[in-house]
Amino acid sequence: MNIRRFVATDMRAALAAIRGELGSDAVMLSSRKLPEGVEVIAAIDYDDSLLGNAGLADQLAGIAADDSGASQLDEYQRVATPSLAIEREITLAKIAAPAGETNSPESSMAHEIKDLRRLLETQLASLAWNDMNRQAPVRARLLRELSKLGVDSTIAMELADEVPNDCGSQEAMRLIVRRFGERLPLATWDMATTGGIFAIVGPTGVGKTTSLAKIAARFVLKHSVDELGLISTDTYRIGARQQLANFARILRSPMHVAESAQDLRRVLDGFSNKKLVLIDTAGMSQRDVRLANQFTTLNVDGYDVRTVLAVSAGADRGCLAEAMNVFKAAKPEALIVTKLDEASTLGGVLSLAIRNALPVAYLSDGQRVPEDLHCAAPKRFWLLHNALKLSANAPTAPDEHELAERFGHMGFAVNA
Repeated sequence: MNIRRFVATDMRAALAAIRGELGSDAVMLSSRKLPEGVEVIAAIDYDDSLLGNAGLADQLAGIAADDSGASQLDEYQRVATPSLAIEREITLAKIAAPAGETNSPESSMAHEIKDLRRLLETQLASLAWNDMNRQAPVRARLLRELSKLGVDSTIAMELADEVPNDCGSQEAMRLIVRRFGERLPLATWDMATTGGIFAIVGPTGVGKTTSLAKIAARFVLKHSVDELGLISTDTYRIGARQQLANFARILRSPMHVAESAQDLRRVLDGFSNKKLVLIDTAGMSQRDVRLANQFTTLNVDGYDVRTVLAVSAGADRGCLAEAMNVFKAAKPEALIVTKLDEASTLGGVLSLAIRNALPVAYLSDGQRVPEDLHCAAPKRFWLLHNALKLSANAPTAPDEHELAERFGHMGFAVNA
């Protein structure tokens, strides 16, 4: 690899000099400002293998052999050393291609630098994770267990940081599970007891209508059916209201349809004597642009329509995060966690509640109405027990590469 140092009055002049001397295949490794302009370190005929597990030291030695690149060596050594020094920041220059010149040499070099950056970040993440295994084996084991539980990476790191360094493995695991349970927000109220106006929102297929029917049945067991009102705002799917209409007929409760905020106001005016009003919303994907219309329908002046978000315990972390990002526009006050009986891990949905400080109101683990709906507040330790049980029975565990990807990057900072 041929590494050269260029000094010019500005970046454009430096790029022209690089192209003139090294050609269009040159890659810019770094840049910095000088009193007289800019300094750029560029390379030609670089070898990708130098960034592999066995070649990083050779790459550093190659840079050191060139006096013009010696000023860069100290920073590279600090970030490449497999120790806690990995936490230091690294910087790699990024070149923005001029507008409309997507195939320009500058754009090509920018893409190559990004590729090099990703390779180096992966290398550093692996070094950081291996370093943690050597210097803090108990902490690394805790992160493995939390990863099996499906706990969010950031929350897992925060929990691991709370465990004293002198804890044994078993004591540390008991402590971290207890801390995880303590951080889990649970609602202390029950719609079937307090009453009010509640709209159940959430992605399609999570069990909103079934959950609503269970809550309605719980209410009827405690109060008169005359104090219950059911409303559907789902006018998008063919036959969408039929399931709720069947439940209403079984309970002998009135069920009305509201297609707009004006319709909803009219229905709520007629339900003024109801202790509990439950609103079933349209089942839509979190990516459906029509969701905004649903949220607008629920805004009725003079009425406090409280929203509760239903999510499936079986959804992966990405789907849960996407749903939360979209449905937060409806300002949910609590979560209903459905399909607990179908989930392979519980850490993802519990992390969602912790990260968003959104209390879990109900847990649903079956289709029976209302037996398979439970208030979450008394079920904290039941939830943790089931999360651990699912983790112990998991068919596969995260491998070392996945763990390095999840936690290694959190051991050092990278400038954007």
